Amino acid sequence: MRMWEILGIDPTHEVSAIKKAYAAKLKIHHPEDDPTGYQQLREAYDQAIKLAKRQQKQTSLPDEEPEVFETFDVREEDGSEAGDIAEHEEDELYDEDDGPQRIPRMVFWQEQGKERDDPESQAKHFMERVEELYGKFPSRIDPNQWAELLNSDVVWNINLQNGISDRLLDFLEEHYFLPKEVWKLLDSAFHWNGLVAEDKESFLEQYPQVYSYAFAESYEVANMGYSLLRGAGEIDHEAYLHYREDAWLALMHNDLAAANYSLQKARELFDADPDVIRLEAEYGWRSGESERTLAMSNRLIQLCPDQMDGYLYRSRIWMQDGKLPEAVQDLQHILAQFPGHMSALSLAGTCYKKLGDLEKAKEMFQRILALDANDIEAVLTLAEINALTIKELRVRREKGSGRVVRRLYRELGKVPLHKRLKNAAYFFVSHKWFSLICIVALHFWIASSFVKHTGETPLAYWSETVRPLNVMNVSSASDWELLPPKAAAVRVKLADASYMAIQEVKVKDNSGKETTKYLSLDEAKKQGLQANITGHICMGYLDGEAILVVGNYKQAKEIYDSRRIELEGTVRSMPDELKTEIEKWKNRSSKSGISKPLPLSDNYIDATTKPSKKALPSLPLRIYFYLFILGLFYISVLRELRRVSRFFGYN
Repeated sequence: MRMWEILGIDPTHEVSAIKKAYAAKLKIHHPEDDPTGYQQLREAYDQAIKLAKRQQKQTSLPDEEPEVFETFDVREEDGSEAGDIAEHEEDELYDEDDGPQRIPRMVFWQEQGKERDDPESQAKHFMERVEELYGKFPSRIDPNQWAELLNSDVVWNINLQNGISDRLLDFLEEHYFLPKEVWKLLDSAFHWNGLVAEDKESFLEQYPQVYSYAFAESYEVANMGYSLLRGAGEIDHEAYLHYREDAWLALMHNDLAAANYSLQKARELFDADPDVIRLEAEYGWRSGESERTLAMSNRLIQLCPDQMDGYLYRSRIWMQDGKLPEAVQDLQHILAQFPGHMSALSLAGTCYKKLGDLEKAKEMFQRILALDANDIEAVLTLAEINALTIKELRVRREKGSGRVVRRLYRELGKVPLHKRLKNAAYFFVSHKWFSLICIVALHFWIASSFVKHTGETPLAYWSETVRPLNVMNVSSASDWELLPPKAAAVRVKLADASYMAIQEVKVKDNSGKETTKYLSLDEAKKQGLQANITGHICMGYLDGEAILVVGNYKQAKEIYDSRRIELEGTVRSMPDELKTEIEKWKNRSSKSGISKPLPLSDNYIDATTKPSKKALPSLPLRIYFYLFILGLFYISVLRELRRVSRFFGYN
């Protein structure tokens, strides 16, 4: 029959094999991309399913059992209409490949008066079965029961599959504690990995928990075991699994207080879970609780004697407490099962070195270098071991020790400078290339942010921040005339000074905006602005050149009393209103006998307040964040530089 060619399988009466072939072909003939191919595939699938079911029913009947008037359920499990049977009735009577067919059974409704389930009811019933499986912990972790559910026709119905997939994802985003085998079955049925491949960011944003448990390889808690929890009795499994997850996340973020709380809550519910005991051992090691780490290590070894974690934690405690033979025994047990375990090799080498067995210590670190030739710590430790060996041989002066010493010297021989530099640079870049890229990128972002918000480069900004205020001494008229444009603060000594009876007044206009006016003392009194006076205009001379000063009351009184003053102030440009008032003063002073020239400079000295540096724009918060991250990267790079410098200079 051509239907087997379309499905791509040999003729079979196995319904499961037909469904698997159909699912595989659906990836090629999608209804939206290839409607013609999909139609042919669907027809082939329908015919194959009906043929398989008919054969199974015929096989199950005794030979003598009459075949007529047999009740038959016309509802197809794939969701197709009941009329499909009548459509192919004639084909069932005669088949070119199989010869004459049996007389078709008379078709009756299985339940009179009951309509077929609509798609919504089928999807609802499927989700009820999902909730039922998840709600009972033994069935939740049983892949066989999930496989049976996922093999139902409603899952294979292309018209229902997308809607069921969305409902199932929404449910699993809140109920995600499933073994890895079950996640694989779910992904195989609904092809979620295709959604991840198409738009990972969107899937991760909408279903972060599903992604973590089904697809994230680094999410260690998703790989923890469930089977041993069957022996936990009638506990709240969901709460327990949440505590287990929270403890792992807390340790990932080094939040020891939160980790301890979650571990205690989990232990109150069930105290024989190897994964939680392993987390407790890790917590004890990080928090410095040696007794707790040792107890958890022994418990882990008791529960899982074939796993290495318990032995590794216990060897660290033995080594920390100076029990080196016990530590070596545990480490050898690990290396017997995992000869390439880097941590066990390093710890064993360190133990042998402390025990004085330099040959075995050397063997351990050489095995590390055979696995990773760029391990700097192994290189440095081997150099130390060789140096200790040379020292020991020199003390013993045994026969043949000279040859050994010469061989060790060759191993420790001076490498040419350029080669050492090359090797050191290679080690440094290979370990910290990502940090170096981040440092360069952060420098660029910080510099651009500084220029955008302050108009200055970072160096210029910080230089201006730490630079003290430069107050220039002006001792002559030429110094005054040669002041640089940006000179702000000056110190000057004026002679023949006089009070000009002109006031600087601050007033507010109708809109509330503050403006500065310059009025004679009489005019200020007439307008009732004595309380608004902020400065008093005075004039003094420096090498015969007149200089205008706006001072406070104390400075004006000193000028009035002694006719001289030494002061500091800020150089400012003279406003037009002040120039106008000076002209008025010139006219008023014609009877005062003043024969000195008026100020010719366009600048004056504001001495009402002490000179201060120009206020710099404030920096946005993100610049401080960038600087903090940059500092962390620099710390990491400097630590690596320290290691590389040891490697560079050890020989």
